[in-house]
Amino acid sequence: MIDLNEFVKTLEDNKLKNISVYNLSNEDRYVVIASSMSAQTSKAVSDLLKEKYDYSEKIEGYNKGEWIVFDFEKLTLHIFLPKVREKYNLDKLYKPMKLKLINSNK
Repeated sequence: MIDLNEFVKTLEDNKLKNISVYNLSNEDRYVVIASSMSAQTSKAVSDLLKEKYDYSEKIEGYNKGEWIVFDFEKLTLHIFLPKVREKYNLDKLYKPMKLKLINSNK
């Protein structure tokens, strides 16, 4: 299992903003939503995560870089450009399940 605090710190350290973590169940299934200011940043962070977490699955949305999705074993990551995040508003859907991480300043 990926350590959530470490994972969020990695995202913060690599220029992702407005990071939210949602617990979807009692089985420790999480969704992390983050914003990137450019498609280039989204792709760079994706490349880093792929290497750091030895991710071998297809990275959905990588080519456009507007909405990139990773599906780790117990964690799904969405990296959005702000306009796309606002349009789909997954944060509203998951709002009741939001977590506050100890080490996160977001």
